[in-house]
Amino acid sequence: MLFLGTLSVLQLTLFPGLLLIRRFPGQRSFIQNWAYVFMLSLLANYVVIFLLTAVGLYTRTVLMVLFAAEVGALLWVYRQALTTKVGGFGERLKQSIADSLKNFSEWLNRDALSASLYFICGVAAVLSILWLLVFFVNNLDTVWQTYDAWASWDRWAEKWADNRFPGDTWEYPQLLPASYSLTYKFIGTVAVKFFSKSFMPLFSLMIVLMFFDLGRERKSFGYMLSAAVSLHLIYIFLGEYIGDGYVDIPVASFSLMAVFTLLKARRITDRDELTGTLWIGALAIAAAGVTKQTGLYLAAFYPLLAYWWILRERDDFTTRQSLTLLAKQVGVIALLVLPWYAVALYRIRFGGNVSNIQYVISDIYEGQTLPERFVKAVLGLGRYAYLYAFALISLVVLKPRFRHILLFVVMPFSILWAFFLSYEHRNLAVAMPLLALVVGVAAEAWVMRFAASAEARSESQVPSFALVGALLFALVAGTLVLDGETLIQHQLSEQRQIFRSSLNDEIYRYFNHEDGPEPVITSYMIGWLPGLEDTWILERFGDYDSYQQTLKSHPDVELLLVPLLTVRDPRILEEIQANIDNGLYELIFTESEHMLVRIPPRK
Repeated sequence: MLFLGTLSVLQLTLFPGLLLIRRFPGQRSFIQNWAYVFMLSLLANYVVIFLLTAVGLYTRTVLMVLFAAEVGALLWVYRQALTTKVGGFGERLKQSIADSLKNFSEWLNRDALSASLYFICGVAAVLSILWLLVFFVNNLDTVWQTYDAWASWDRWAEKWADNRFPGDTWEYPQLLPASYSLTYKFIGTVAVKFFSKSFMPLFSLMIVLMFFDLGRERKSFGYMLSAAVSLHLIYIFLGEYIGDGYVDIPVASFSLMAVFTLLKARRITDRDELTGTLWIGALAIAAAGVTKQTGLYLAAFYPLLAYWWILRERDDFTTRQSLTLLAKQVGVIALLVLPWYAVALYRIRFGGNVSNIQYVISDIYEGQTLPERFVKAVLGLGRYAYLYAFALISLVVLKPRFRHILLFVVMPFSILWAFFLSYEHRNLAVAMPLLALVVGVAAEAWVMRFAASAEARSESQVPSFALVGALLFALVAGTLVLDGETLIQHQLSEQRQIFRSSLNDEIYRYFNHEDGPEPVITSYMIGWLPGLEDTWILERFGDYDSYQQTLKSHPDVELLLVPLLTVRDPRILEEIQANIDNGLYELIFTESEHMLVRIPPRK
């Protein structure tokens, strides 16, 4: 099972892409090649599984025959690479490090500001990559953790594995469930989920790596910053889904890949290589479209961006040739994306399935108006809403292509999310890496503009009052962003996490469901928590007689918060546990080696 499961993951993420990438020759970095191989593998597997299931041939026998043929093709296509002797990695690595250090030293002497910021942001990007790699390894032996992963996406995968289209998918496309099903076919059972879940962190890793690759290639600290910002946004808003079965991070990865491909294509001079690269971008759009409905959004803009950013500036493409190429790509995208939606819509209309659109864009809001939804969505973003403000202010320094991303993709998508899909932050996933992209390059643009301005004024003396005025302006601007109430709420929020944050959360959660805070006999420093200052009755649980005296001194107090590991007199715990067992005391919860117990009042 381990052997077959490992092969299934390689089939999902590597083998088909290694064959297909040969159809798109070009000079690419390792990261760029891996990203394309990863995407092409998943898309190819989906297409094959869809077609086999449509004709009732998605069986283990057929799958293994196809897999054997694919392995044979791989061995033949890569026969020369497989027989080439390799070695000298250590020497090449040492030389590469030496050359990099020399180049960086020269860059540092030539432009200290850019080189220093590149180093700092590059370290942040590398740490992001390392964190995701560690997460990937730790995720390998885990199972689905979240509700929809079990109840929807994996349940649909089991139906695919049973050689039938799942019939209760609403309008959701099926690339990921079909992919999960392939692992079940390989190992011969749906009981083991380790392999189907194992590759999920790679989508987040791919996002960070694509930014890192752009930053490394172009010596841009803005792209490096985008790598760190994108992971931070994913961690804050989508953290529980990085290794789980939700499709929001995958659709964000494929959508970013399309933009990443266009940015890469701008520097390609060879006509054939450019054509192949634009085809890869179109396939990334198709992969996004069969991953989740939100992936269709960028499909409307990809041909426009490809033409405006690249083709219209090329002398080797006439307008007719450009439009013909883009029309073919739109046709292929439609051919790959529409069949499943056609199946789903047919079943919705003629039975066997229902639509989920009305519920997710309206009913789930329980009567909230559109303005109310918008305000709640913005507030739900918290301080990260300022990233949008920063991006909009930065329109004056952004290059046209990044203005297009912000104005045509990020902002409209985010506004639609706020009005119709803001019941979950994960529905904003497509915009998050693209927002990180704009923020990163905008930060670099501002720094370069200020640096150029400072250099132009370096020969002139700045009066002291100008410096004081600048500081005063910064202080006033800060007060507009951080008013007193914001500072107070931040203080309270941070103070609620002191000592043992998980225990604090349980205490607050319990009091929120009851009539509010009430006195608690405990040694835990509950009196330092906001809103609970007057509830603390100190009892150290060190002596049985002293404990009994505390109970008698406070006969109306009905809550005990008992530290399980630091009760020095065992008679205290024995008595409490005995009263819980006979029903006299009620155990409310146990958290962080403490248990909260409700006891009856004493006369």
